[in-house]
Amino acid sequence: MPETAPNPKWLLARWSGLAWLETVVKLAALSCAMVALIRTSGTTPSFPSDLALVQWITLLVLALGLLVAIYDRLLEREIGAMVFVIINILGHWGMLFALTRQPGPGWLLPLFAGLMLLGDLVKLIFLRTSDFRVRDTPKSLLYGLTAIYAAGYGLILFLGWLR
Repeated sequence: MPETAPNPKWLLARWSGLAWLETVVKLAALSCAMVALIRTSGTTPSFPSDLALVQWITLLVLALGLLVAIYDRLLEREIGAMVFVIINILGHWGMLFALTRQPGPGWLLPLFAGLMLLGDLVKLIFLRTSDFRVRDTPKSLLYGLTAIYAAGYGLILFLGWLR
């Protein structure tokens, strides 16, 4: 199937209340990640093991997926989404770094994962209640990708509870 041509100019889209709610919740999560990064900077490197390693790998997969999102944002040429995805990437990589330090992010990791999970649940509601589209992408794929991220954050929370 041929790809839709990208927008010729950058634009600033109007977001709905649910889209803003998702963004604000995730910005709170990303703030936790940046605080964790700052708090663990200059501390002793200590690569995670056991369940913490599984959390780190899960977060790595999610962070790598966000790098792919840059391509989509370039196609869409939507300024707000591009700025947000860059902040989102920085937050995820910041938390990954914090997980490789001793004493680690502590309570900031479950707070980060819980808020990101909440943000993705809001996004699922937004997708269900709006006519939001990304070019010719089936809505089921948007649901699926969001559900994968929600499951990843849920796994990070669950593994933290087991630790």
